[in-house]
Amino acid sequence: MAQESLGVREGIAGNLIGVRGDPVRQRDVRQIIIFSLAAVPMGVIGAVTAWLLYHLIMIITGLAFYGEFTLKTPIYPPTGGHSFLFFVIPVVGALIVGVMARYGSDRIRGHGIPEAMEAVVTQGSKISGRVAIFKPISAAIAVGSGGPFGAEGPIIQTGGAIGSLIGQALHLSAKERRILLACGAAAGMVGIFNTPLAAVAIALELLLFEFRARSLVPVVIASATAAACRTFLLGSHVMFHVSVPVTLGSPANLGWLAPLGVIVGVCAVLISKALYQIEEFFDNLHVSLIFKPAMGAAVLGLVAMIEPRVLGMGYTVITNVLDGKYNNPTVAILAIGKAVALVFSLGAGTSGGLLAPMLLIGAGIGVGYGRALGALIPGLTLSPAMCGIVAMSGLFSAAARAPLTSFLFAYELTGQSQAIVPLMIGCMVAEVTARALMRESVMTERLSRRGVRISQDLEADHLAGQPVREIMRPSVAALLASLPLADALRMLAGAPSLTRLGVATHDAAHEIDPGYVAEHANEQDGQNLASETAGEAVALVPRHQWTFPVVNEAGSLVGIVTRGELLDAAEDPARLTQPVSDFAKTDVRVALPNEPIGVALERLAAGDYGMLPVVSDDGKRQVIGAISRSDAIRLRSQSEEDGGREARSLALIAAAH
Repeated sequence: MAQESLGVREGIAGNLIGVRGDPVRQRDVRQIIIFSLAAVPMGVIGAVTAWLLYHLIMIITGLAFYGEFTLKTPIYPPTGGHSFLFFVIPVVGALIVGVMARYGSDRIRGHGIPEAMEAVVTQGSKISGRVAIFKPISAAIAVGSGGPFGAEGPIIQTGGAIGSLIGQALHLSAKERRILLACGAAAGMVGIFNTPLAAVAIALELLLFEFRARSLVPVVIASATAAACRTFLLGSHVMFHVSVPVTLGSPANLGWLAPLGVIVGVCAVLISKALYQIEEFFDNLHVSLIFKPAMGAAVLGLVAMIEPRVLGMGYTVITNVLDGKYNNPTVAILAIGKAVALVFSLGAGTSGGLLAPMLLIGAGIGVGYGRALGALIPGLTLSPAMCGIVAMSGLFSAAARAPLTSFLFAYELTGQSQAIVPLMIGCMVAEVTARALMRESVMTERLSRRGVRISQDLEADHLAGQPVREIMRPSVAALLASLPLADALRMLAGAPSLTRLGVATHDAAHEIDPGYVAEHANEQDGQNLASETAGEAVALVPRHQWTFPVVNEAGSLVGIVTRGELLDAAEDPARLTQPVSDFAKTDVRVALPNEPIGVALERLAAGDYGMLPVVSDDGKRQVIGAISRSDAIRLRSQSEEDGGREARSLALIAAAH
């Protein structure tokens, strides 16, 4: 029997005892308060975990490339370094990651965010403890040994794993685990980048798949808490402090950002397709999982021997590109080299974040574009730094299909408020371009190839706000609690052999004339085998109704039972005289006629039965109707036809079958 979550249990209990007022609203408020309080320690945990990961990367980098224990941010290439080390060290690090993937958990492979999305959609927001341990360690080794990745993907998956594990330990529902997962992921991202607004946005766009107070408020609190902690742990400065002027000049210059958005969108598609082509190649390669990451790292090493600055997270390099400290050939080599190193290293199955390399590649594209415009149009006041900020945001937006996250992220990373409008234009153009050229995003392509389809489009659910009374079935067959088991079995087989069978619609019990031999009580699926003279019984007991509310003489709900449970009980002849109430579950999830159907459907999906009785809200708990899973699927299908309903919403119902 599935264990009910705290929030749902309180709400249902309130319904059953007839709490005055609006029990649904009371439940939602309680849930928001509880998870908002839980979000505070989640914010602290996420920030501390990010701090540990960041410094573990620094330690490994210092030992590998400098031969010393240091917590300082590395600058590539190391002074006095030898080029062959730029080849050997990444390969050795990748071999270690391969061993961890082979003998620890293969879920550490990849950049982390798709794996977190998959856990939310297909695994009930459950992430294993092995991932929480091996993901940050493997990412630290991969990045510290020169992997061209960032720390954001691993920390999002790690923070999410911690939240998921806490939810599992507390026996929370999938919905509630998802809230804690999102809190941990957002807090981890803030701990690395100090971007609380972008962290909330990425949780909404890539993890929560909803915009509701019950999940939004805790994530905001977790992000704010993590930001406060980050001030003490790593400081409050922006990640990329741009020292050159970031100017737009005339508003007419916004028009020059549209072609840049198109260029960036095309580049995002090329990188995404190349990444998964290479990933597919390595997946089909008959080589041990231990050696695949090292093969990708070998390509990285070859690139690094030409341009060592492609190694590692590259945060300092990004700032230097935006500041214009590199000439045009260097910027081009950095952008192209980082892209090649990224797709081969990540495609081979190592562990690391995708966001940081995307930022460097985008910054290189944007600065190069801005310089080219300046050469073609003397006196143009649109600065290359502005183009670089817009391009690095647009590239991630187009690749990940997360435009809100992307322009908020770029703004918070640079602190350039004058770039907000250009960021919005560039991100949207890049987004549209990528959607026109590629169906899936870099976040969902791998999942799609596994058969997991995820829609990243958040759409209004017009059905969810409708009251239950408008779509419930007002007539449902119910069983009287005092009815003996033997008589209930005869009735379910379609036998009108009793003067009072205990069949009820929503407001009354019915009497059936005797005259039928109940020898078919154990017929498969409780099929109605009654003759035409038993038409009343056939009408009262739907052929396909498997679950029945159990009511007292007044029609008030006392429990719920299925045909299968009654047939199982009948295997013991001594139990045939017991009343139906002895076999019914009394802790019943119910719906109220005036509550939103979306709330009721979530409760239905989380329950153990295929039916949700609808009871009166006057405290008497009289059964006035029901909604079933088949009703839910039918209603969702109608809603999709009428106005478009996101495919994710059906996953909750389908998963319960």
